[in-house]
Amino acid sequence: MSGFCIAKARTHLRNSNNNKNNSNDYGSGTKCGRWNPTAEQVKVLTELFRSGLRTPSTDQIQKISSQLSFYGKIESKNVFYWFQNHKARERQKRRRVNLDDNDVVLSSSSIISPPSNLIRRDDPFSSSARCTLTRRFFNPTNFSS
Repeated sequence: MSGFCIAKARTHLRNSNNNKNNSNDYGSGTKCGRWNPTAEQVKVLTELFRSGLRTPSTDQIQKISSQLSFYGKIESKNVFYWFQNHKARERQKRRRVNLDDNDVVLSSSSIISPPSNLIRRDDPFSSSARCTLTRRFFNPTNFSS
């Protein structure tokens, strides 16, 4: 549970119960809890991702986090999880777009082709009849001498 300041939160609760107007213990000092990347850090990470870096090695993560520490507090695990989450979100986005594209294709093809219960099996132009005709006429044994 590194990165969380539980003692700091308890101190704030104790102070707020004793003196409701005194809130300087909560607002000052180190921030606790989740990592909140700065705009510059997000920009650099996004540029690295767009350049093709998807799963950085341990050494790359160390270098990236040391460079990003110039813009604010960051740990190696933050870089690791940022890439992991960003890759997962990109994958989800791609799947959603592909599903939307499939819905468009399916809806447009269902408008053109009639439902299967309306196709007559004795119809010579139905797909099953075409397959039978194709197998009959283009059978390789028919062409042997």
